[in-house]
Amino acid sequence: MSLVGSTGREKKHRFQFPYRWKRELTGWLFVLPTTFFVSLFGVGAILYVLYLSFLQWNLIDPVKKWVGFHNYQLILQDSSFWQSVFRTLLYLIGTTGITVPFALFIAVCMNKTFHGVRLFRTIFFMPYVVPTVASAVVWFRFFSSSDGLMNAIFRLFGLPPQGWLSNYHEALWVIVLLYVWQFTGYFAILFLHGLQNVPDSLYEAAAVDGSTPFLIFWKITLPMISPTTFFVVTVSFIFSFLSFDQIYVLTEGGPADSTTTLVYDLFEQGFEFFHIGIASAMSIFLFLFLLGLTYLQFRGESKWVHHQM
Repeated sequence: MSLVGSTGREKKHRFQFPYRWKRELTGWLFVLPTTFFVSLFGVGAILYVLYLSFLQWNLIDPVKKWVGFHNYQLILQDSSFWQSVFRTLLYLIGTTGITVPFALFIAVCMNKTFHGVRLFRTIFFMPYVVPTVASAVVWFRFFSSSDGLMNAIFRLFGLPPQGWLSNYHEALWVIVLLYVWQFTGYFAILFLHGLQNVPDSLYEAAAVDGSTPFLIFWKITLPMISPTTFFVVTVSFIFSFLSFDQIYVLTEGGPADSTTTLVYDLFEQGFEFFHIGIASAMSIFLFLFLLGLTYLQFRGESKWVHHQM
């Protein structure tokens, strides 16, 4: 009898996981495959590039020479590297500085109710879904210095034709215009979503107080869509830094390296000159720069981003 009683008490007091633990464990089991592959191809790839940045290797020779921080010294002492960094920052300021305000203006227009608003939204969003290479090819035909559409328009109005993509001072801004054309619609849709989430009661209260449309936009609309603005600016920075297809198709970094950004310079070092170590060092520099820029953005988020409760 005592043995039976002891067995019953053991079954009665057997340890069981709490229900909350079981739920969390189930969730982790579902995301474990994704976490594994993200870690393998994300973090693993970064670590492998970091390893390559300490080597002297031409991608063909099986011999890899360990050179330590020599590749980092080379790029930091190379004036062409800093010129590509400057062009990248100039490209970033041009693309984000034009695209974000223009997208906000388009979103405000699309937020109104008028005949054909859906068609208007579709037309502005279409450039975003067109492949970048196809867009760049069309842009090349538009801005060709010989028989491009833009020069044909200039001749029609008696203006001298421009070099555009073959002009040292104009080529980068032609690529900036391509970025604006391609991403304005996408950012406008994001802004539109933010505008439609602003409570109507705030506008009604401001109208009762006799506020002007500009004051309503400045004091109510902009603060309420600041989370969307923060997201759009962050994404635009990343898109600008990683722009490659447009430059490769339109100018290949020319003329005279006037459109060679950091990403394109990295491509040339790695896959045209086969300086894998230098290209990897530039990749780590770009990664750390983006990481630091994103950190500063999130640090400054609390000062101008207003989250709705």
